[in-house]
Amino acid sequence: MQVSELLDRAERLFLEKNYSDALKLYALALEKDSSSVEAYIGAILCDLGFDFREDAQVIYYYYQTIKHSAKNPKETIEMLVDTLIATTQDIFNLIDADVALEDGIDYDDFLEIIKDKENFREAFEDAIFSTKVIISKKSQFIDFIKRLTENGYYGVALEYLESHAWYYKNDQDILTLYSLLPKGQV
Repeated sequence: MQVSELLDRAERLFLEKNYSDALKLYALALEKDSSSVEAYIGAILCDLGFDFREDAQVIYYYYQTIKHSAKNPKETIEMLVDTLIATTQDIFNLIDADVALEDGIDYDDFLEIIKDKENFREAFEDAIFSTKVIISKKSQFIDFIKRLTENGYYGVALEYLESHAWYYKNDQDILTLYSLLPKGQV
């Protein structure tokens, strides 16, 4: 069987979330062509899929969008997988951060703007209307929610909490943030 046929079959199995059988085919493809980036990425994502089913699928689709345009898509995917495994961080945020770096500012830079302006409200409104604030750590998320509630942005804080609730699930640090909202907001 040709490498291309193995890759086609493996991809179908991968998309069906049959990671075990897909991994076997990607391994066969790598035996035939050890330089195949497609087989290498497929094998990594199958392995990831055993523990992170949906995230593996998301990274696969992301890979499909960058594989011809990125400088080193293999390195990008390896970085995403390594980061996910190391931090079990929300993969959507990782991809958004990678894509949005040119369109946003890092949370630490946002904090510097607040210091410069000495006014959270003004800095937040300037940032939110002109760019994205990229939050990449749980501690930054908590700090951001606290700052939003301290400055009366209860609706925005609630939106952030609800949009990330599925990720943080029953994390007590995050659930405690709901207590910062007025009774009518929750």
